Amino acid sequence: MATQIQDPPSLPSWDLSDLYSAVDDPKIDKDLQQAVEHARKFEETYAGKVGQADISSDDLLHALDHYERLLREQSRPGSYASLHYSTDTTDTARGALTQKVREIGSQISTHLIFFDLELAQLPLESFDRLLKDPKLAKYHHYLEQQRDLAKHYLSQAEETILEETANCRGRAFKRLFTEVTSRMKYKFNLDGEERLLTQSELLAYSYDPDRNLRKAASESLAAELQNNAHVLTFIQNTLLHEKQISDRLRNFEHPESDRHVSNELDKQVIDVMTEVCVKNFDIVHQYYDLKRRLLGLDSLAHYDRYAPLRSQKQEIEYEKAKELVISSFGRFSPKMQELVEPFFDKNWIDVPPKPGKRSGAFCAGVTPDHHPYVLLNYTGKARDVMTLAHELGHGIHDLLAGKNHYLDYHPVLPLAETASTFAETLVFEKLQELLENPEEQLALLCEKLEDTFATVFRQISMFRFERQLHDARRQEGELTTERINGMWQQAMQEMFGPSLELGPDDQWTWLYIPHIVNTPFYVYAYAFGELLVLALYARYRQEGESFLPKYFELLAAGGSQAPAKLLSTLGFDIASAEFWQGGCDLIRANLEKAKELADKQLG
Repeated sequence: MATQIQDPPSLPSWDLSDLYSAVDDPKIDKDLQQAVEHARKFEETYAGKVGQADISSDDLLHALDHYERLLREQSRPGSYASLHYSTDTTDTARGALTQKVREIGSQISTHLIFFDLELAQLPLESFDRLLKDPKLAKYHHYLEQQRDLAKHYLSQAEETILEETANCRGRAFKRLFTEVTSRMKYKFNLDGEERLLTQSELLAYSYDPDRNLRKAASESLAAELQNNAHVLTFIQNTLLHEKQISDRLRNFEHPESDRHVSNELDKQVIDVMTEVCVKNFDIVHQYYDLKRRLLGLDSLAHYDRYAPLRSQKQEIEYEKAKELVISSFGRFSPKMQELVEPFFDKNWIDVPPKPGKRSGAFCAGVTPDHHPYVLLNYTGKARDVMTLAHELGHGIHDLLAGKNHYLDYHPVLPLAETASTFAETLVFEKLQELLENPEEQLALLCEKLEDTFATVFRQISMFRFERQLHDARRQEGELTTERINGMWQQAMQEMFGPSLELGPDDQWTWLYIPHIVNTPFYVYAYAFGELLVLALYARYRQEGESFLPKYFELLAAGGSQAPAKLLSTLGFDIASAEFWQGGCDLIRANLEKAKELADKQLG
């Protein structure tokens, strides 16, 4: 039975009118110019004074408050342009607005660059004196971050040049990547009729019960990616080289070092987590050997990874998905239900897949005093329900973190995945309880395991691929598509081992992954978040109601504390291999449950 794509008009789109009314809303230009003028005045007022050894706590507090207001102010036009563009990257007016906002944003930033640089240059004794003053307590974490970043800053003139040219360097290539991948059309033959599908529509067939359709979808994806491989590889090479230069200038020892610094994590923590995950790849091997037996196949190909174990692929209408998410959140806590309901009631979600729309899903925060927005490409498959829960988890995290000032508003990436993954777990538990048939229970458990593998082991494999990719670009120069294909295939195959063979079509799939292009080394945050949530959920099952305040406090902290410090209050030592192994042990326990159910089913 083929997957039926729902009619996009039947699904709700978000309402951005609480930001601006349209692309040509005159208030956009007014707000942008006002932001430029305010930034210029800020520079005139404070430049040359912030880094003075004798600056008073009152003067620095006033400057920090002013700076925080400026960042809030300039965020709204940028958020609107980005959100509006993401739903139709083929619209030239939206693209032009996005570029305009970025260019004016760079203009604003050139007036603000001095601030962090001067903070970083404060004499140590002055810095220590200021940190001890309770008047600056709310900015304590931000000030400590600036001290840590000091050694990676360039001179003001150099930083200004880099910002002025950013929109015709890396940012331009990232925009080009988004436009190229969003405009791709994939040829797909269905019932004798050739159709042109969006990427989201095509990938939905990766979960179809019909193996021939899964294989055809894989071939179609590979063919179109191969057609665009030249430009996408050129974009990748250019960004890799730009980062190589930036890392050298900013004294980052390893390609991933800047991500560790922005995530406020020691390299040792991520190295330990990575090593533990690799040691547990056998969980993936064992699972796919089990899945092969359940599917009755002699061997598994890459297009069998997400093959459903149910003969009929269940289609879940969006309204049913909405009901499942709300009820799951409400069962955990009425507070959580209250936080999620406005997303549906006030159209903060853009749901339908459509031509030109960015693929995948995301949740975008704006400012602490404005609600976030969620983008989906809902095609009716069970995983879309989990994606809805995931992104709404981000949204709840954002709302709870809104009590912080803008500089502490966003959690670092590894903690940003906590609420989203926890939300998925709540929905999974609800679905599991609704099923009474052992075969259905096994199918759902297997889907959960596959999601966990994608979040933990696949992301770690991508992280290792990225490290190899950056190292190769630095040692070998510009890389061919074939060279990168080989590195990708090797990294992914190691995760699957002998249980599944990645065919030649799969080698092209790195070409469409946005995180590798837009946010290098983002991916390990997913593994961090999933393994952390396993520990949190185990704690919740132990403590019950008494866990809720701790959980909400964790989310409400936003980015006001480094992960190690924040999680230590819950008794978690993220530098310990035992902590990460504990998460892998819980995944292994789910695998053993699946084996037990499968043994009964197979006899």
